[in-house]
Amino acid sequence: MHRLPLSLSALLFTTALAWPTASPAQTFKVQKYSIGGDGGTDYLTAEPGTGRVFVSRGTHVMVVDGTSGKVLGDIPDTPRTHGIALASTSGHGFITNGGDSTVTMFDLKTLAVIKKIPVATGGLDGIMTDDASGWIILTNHSRPIGTMVALDPKTGAIAGTVQLEDNAPTIAPPTASSPGAAKRR
Repeated sequence: MHRLPLSLSALLFTTALAWPTASPAQTFKVQKYSIGGDGGTDYLTAEPGTGRVFVSRGTHVMVVDGTSGKVLGDIPDTPRTHGIALASTSGHGFITNGGDSTVTMFDLKTLAVIKKIPVATGGLDGIMTDDASGWIILTNHSRPIGTMVALDPKTGAIAGTVQLEDNAPTIAPPTASSPGAAKRR
């Protein structure tokens, strides 16, 4: 059996540990654009493959070309809007509207509103597309307890509602031991 000297073994081990930090970092360009428009901003959502950025503005959502800053469109009537989720497989987008407890479902190609979906739990805030199931997941932080609501991305139908153990509005896949994990019934 051939053994390496201890100093050479230590050098190889140290190099292996340092290699990830010595590799070149991914670089990207950051630009700042003045897009105008009324209202503050809560969440932003970038659409993969298109460069479009959806910007919530309180009562409407602006759609901006991320490379040029040019405003491409506007989705109106989204009172106290928070977040935007995109379901490219169904060709639909969804916007949480805390002001009237609805979700706006729109066509991703034309940006035309398809319908407003009433969500009885109220307090709508966070929204995401669950890659594993394809569902659109909504969260709210109503008092005293929050909920998660799943929407079918093709029809906009409410597929289910789960009460959370607390009122946290953030979205993360819960585990059985994590705070705010969904109660299993």
